[in-house]
Amino acid sequence: MITLPLVVLLAGPAPHPTAAPPAQSQQSASDESSALRAEKTRLEGQLRALSAQVQERDTLLASVREELSGVREDLHELKERPQPVAAPFLVSPPQGSDRLGVARSAVFAPRVEVESFRRHDTVTLRMRRVEAGGLRTVGELELTPDAPGIDLPLDQNGALYLVEWATSEGHLYNLVLRDGASGQPVASVPVREKQSEGRFVLVGYRVD
Repeated sequence: MITLPLVVLLAGPAPHPTAAPPAQSQQSASDESSALRAEKTRLEGQLRALSAQVQERDTLLASVREELSGVREDLHELKERPQPVAAPFLVSPPQGSDRLGVARSAVFAPRVEVESFRRHDTVTLRMRRVEAGGLRTVGELELTPDAPGIDLPLDQNGALYLVEWATSEGHLYNLVLRDGASGQPVASVPVREKQSEGRFVLVGYRVD
């Protein structure tokens, strides 16, 4: 029979070496809670700063939109005015002739038509805008034999335009420049055997 020393029996089991004292656990929890509160406060501060930046940006964008709207209105008003080259023409347009058809007032939605019930030759048209420094070609068109008329392209309201026309010889008729908005003729030139080219001059406005 084996007997253990009395001291060992009375000592009891040894404490677990990894167990933390209750006071130390409470301190760790308190530190973690403080850290979370500090992080929350920091994030809330960043959110307030970002909100202020967004508000400042929105205010700036609203100001820019307002300024752009005013610029658009100014540009629209400028486009509707006669251009510097066109204004003197409207005040004192030149006299027309058999080779030069002159529209003595502004023409809206200008259109060139053939005034004839018979078939006509193809008429080629070159639309040019008159500028202080020269002429700028806007478009080149063909008024075919099966078409009674053709609309002229305009790239600016209130600009002065020169329309150069030419056709082959063979048919006699009048070539008419018409105001598309009112339907009224504003200039006319005759096409004859010895006169197969000429010009129209006008200040044009779009209506679309």
